Amino acid sequence: MVQDIFNEYARFPQIRAMAIGGSRAVKRNDEFSDYDVYVYSMEPVPTQQRRGVLEKYCGSMALDNHDREHEDVCIMEDGTELNIIYRDLDGFLAGIDRVVAHYEVLDGCTTSMWHNLLTGRIAYDKGGLLAAAKAKYQVPYPQELKNNIISHHMKLIKYGMPSFMEQIGKAMKRGDMVNINQSVGRFLNSYFDILFALNEKQHPGEKRMVQISLEECGILPARFELNIRLLLNSMFKDPATISVVNLMVSELEKVIGETLA
Repeated sequence: MVQDIFNEYARFPQIRAMAIGGSRAVKRNDEFSDYDVYVYSMEPVPTQQRRGVLEKYCGSMALDNHDREHEDVCIMEDGTELNIIYRDLDGFLAGIDRVVAHYEVLDGCTTSMWHNLLTGRIAYDKGGLLAAAKAKYQVPYPQELKNNIISHHMKLIKYGMPSFMEQIGKAMKRGDMVNINQSVGRFLNSYFDILFALNEKQHPGEKRMVQISLEECGILPARFELNIRLLLNSMFKDPATISVVNLMVSELEKVIGETLA
């Protein structure tokens, strides 16, 4: 059914390329995995035209979601969830260029779009633009980008005002569970952005980060998995859990110093 959708979408003149991404692209899919399909165009395909194709293959649909990117979420007839993410091709490639060629840092998942480009399985590529972009950005991890990511996020975690460490500590002392969740989430976003940069790996996205780190990162802080489990299992129960954050940051700084020395 996914291939049938590709075949019909390829008839839309606005669409230049399509690729399968996510866990299926890198063969980490399991029984819970959906299909992530990325559609690259120069201008949007009207909703009604997309609906006309998708209703042939999907039992239910929620079109034009904008929670993160522009996407259609569908449940196909076999029960599999299909996420179709629509991207402006020029804007997508310009964003990757800012990161890879100009070393810009984001507040989380800095290199995830780069990872998405390189690991996506191309299903349609009019004029070969997507394949050419993959070849262009198949380059060694830039040292300037690595240094910028580490510097930027360590300021957010510890050295800026207010730091994530300060915010987490205050939230835990107040017992403000919503703020604890938000602050720890921001801390972990920065923590993993540093970790993947330290290992010169493109960020894989927001899922299975602990598993992927254990499998692919040769440089990890001491007690990496244990400390994350301790933090997440106790952060709503004990204000002293901030000591785990302090330990995680201390161990992270230690491996940064050893690696960059």
